[in-house]
Amino acid sequence: MLRNIKKVLAIACVTMAVGAVTVPNLVSAQTSTPDSTSRPERRKPHDGGAWKKLNLTDAQKAQLKTIHENAKTQRQNVFTPEQRAIMEQARQSGERKGVRKSLNLTDAQKQQLKAISQDTKTKVDNVLTPEQKQQLAQFRQDRKAQHNNRSDR
Repeated sequence: MLRNIKKVLAIACVTMAVGAVTVPNLVSAQTSTPDSTSRPERRKPHDGGAWKKLNLTDAQKAQLKTIHENAKTQRQNVFTPEQRAIMEQARQSGERKGVRKSLNLTDAQKQQLKAISQDTKTKVDNVLTPEQKQQLAQFRQDRKAQHNNRSDR
């Protein structure tokens, strides 16, 4: 009889512990909205922040979207299937910090990614007017200064 009581108490304790962990997660999953997530959503280069201030035409937006989609495809082709799997897992979990280092990129891959980045920047600059280029250069400079200020902390 005493053994049965101990078993029942042990099962009850385990059930309560699991419930205590599970219920808050279920409640937060049901009540959270995309704007209330703990990690900020990444903005697409052509639809937020500094890009809005450039007053891009619809044609420019379409061109930039194409440029960025092509660059994304090119970048994906640089990675091995294993590296893509690591990046996808990090994207889904929201834990992106340090992922790039864990990929163990070869020197050739690093050079390819750098070339894609430079090519993309050149193509973007060719779409913009001189005034927009100047504004974008200022935004980039400001962002770099902000990044450096965060690094100094």
